[in-house]
Amino acid sequence: MPTTTSVSEDALRTMLADRSGLPADTLWAPVHFVPRTFGMSWPLTGARAEEVLSALLDELRRVLPPPQQDEPDGRGHRYVYLSEITDRYERCDTRRILDRIHAAGPTAARPAFGGEDYHPRSEDRWGARPSAAADLEGKPTWGWWRAVRAAGPRPYYRMPNPYVGDEPPPVDRALDLRGRTGNDAAYRAALLAAVREDPRQIDCWAHLGSDAFDRAGADDAALSQALGFYQTAVAVAELSLPPLFSAVLSWSELDNRPFHRALHGLALTWWRLGETKKATAVFGNSLWTNPDDNQGCRYLIGQAKAGVAWTTEEL
Repeated sequence: MPTTTSVSEDALRTMLADRSGLPADTLWAPVHFVPRTFGMSWPLTGARAEEVLSALLDELRRVLPPPQQDEPDGRGHRYVYLSEITDRYERCDTRRILDRIHAAGPTAARPAFGGEDYHPRSEDRWGARPSAAADLEGKPTWGWWRAVRAAGPRPYYRMPNPYVGDEPPPVDRALDLRGRTGNDAAYRAALLAAVREDPRQIDCWAHLGSDAFDRAGADDAALSQALGFYQTAVAVAELSLPPLFSAVLSWSELDNRPFHRALHGLALTWWRLGETKKATAVFGNSLWTNPDDNQGCRYLIGQAKAGVAWTTEEL
């Protein structure tokens, strides 16, 4: 943009809406207060407009802090919240979505299976020294299991019912549409319509992430889209978790599966982007909250931690 271009308040709002994907009428306040915030006056030069846009977009993507922790974590290992792993969301609307859900009152996760505990040393778990020998899936890594074993019994929890109502879940309707028509664009549109109506649809966010991840080989923008969808799914799910969360979210509890799908997809996406430290943290969350590891994260966390580059062979 030439530095001689003059940018008015309305023009800047339109530009911000175009770059953020947010409706212009929701951006009135941050743009209106640009003179106060940045010490500038209207109209802006083109160069200053670009500086302001960059700062505003950065602010829109800033992560919400983790749940308030009123006491030090003296219980050892725990779930690591997304805002402890990254300081920016990929999507500009994620923070607004979380604010909207928080204002309405998120539903908390609660004990599952009649208050039973997960016992890592029981005979139907991995055992004191699981075999590290390679099998048909590859070579598993067991460092994470030592933390699970050392933690001892932990309560089982379940996430809130992600499929409220008597109608078939939106994700099932979208999958059925794609199965009947083969129309991937219609499938994505159905999922997007579902999260616009109710952004708590974690499984819809996760399926959007999976669809974008699968398109990443042919679409340069798809991997960024996948990251944004998966981050939003995880961030929405985390609103249901208490501070210092250290319980087990078993895969056998169906309500937990959308969250686990989102965690798995987020870890794979960060790994594919070369963000191996972040991928390792998310794989760790998956294994900590679901030590039975129905998704095979034990085969991936060691490679991510070692900085091995993502390839399709790793999947």
